Amino acid sequence: MRTRLIVAGALAGAVPVAWGVWALTRPDGRAPVPGRLVTNEYAHWNPDADDARRSPTWDVTSGSLFARDGVLWTGPPDTRTPNATSSNGTGSSVFRMHTHRTDHLDARVTVDVRNVRLLPDDARDTDGVHVMLRHQDETELYVASLNRRDELLVIKKKLTGGPSNDGRYFTLAQVGHAYAFGEWQRFEVRITGTSPVVITVGQGGRELLRAEDDGRRHDRAITRPGAVGVRGDRCEFEFKLRIR
Repeated sequence: MRTRLIVAGALAGAVPVAWGVWALTRPDGRAPVPGRLVTNEYAHWNPDADDARRSPTWDVTSGSLFARDGVLWTGPPDTRTPNATSSNGTGSSVFRMHTHRTDHLDARVTVDVRNVRLLPDDARDTDGVHVMLRHQDETELYVASLNRRDELLVIKKKLTGGPSNDGRYFTLAQVGHAYAFGEWQRFEVRITGTSPVVITVGQGGRELLRAEDDGRRHDRAITRPGAVGVRGDRCEFEFKLRIR
């Protein structure tokens, strides 16, 4: 599989300046940098709409995805339902996007992430940035949480049937990992195998967290290929993503 480079970004202080365009306020007071809408949840939920903005790479099921100077951005998070151009809001307080491709079985995902801020309202320990692996749908996937409000790295599995948006989560491994807002961090998230499924999170050539799922302790393993995605909860962040 060829390497695919995806980038997404955010800066605090963003304000809308035109239809489907948001501005990133520079800390030095210079003119705002506009962000162009790439796609949003409106395009997902309105597949026949002529006015929808669509991406050949990403399917955004919740929130909005913008670009500026070759960098992608979730926009300033809010709880609104975005229209075709996200001119009325981003909806990115709950941000979900994944690849249109669903043939990722063994995958190595290099993530450069910069957490700008966490929203103070309705705060939860699990708020932050997460990478989704072998994503079948919103009820069946693996998740590697990289920047959580409670400063934990966590690997989880979600299976259909339960109280969490029609699914149930199983924590496979976790470890404490502090981070600083506004600083870039690089993670390597890998998933391999089917018996067992092995998921690792590394940084700087060092393995930080490892989980093995053989389907015996935490219900069945997810052994089918799926999409790779990024999730954000009450978080503003920017990132770069390479999938191999």
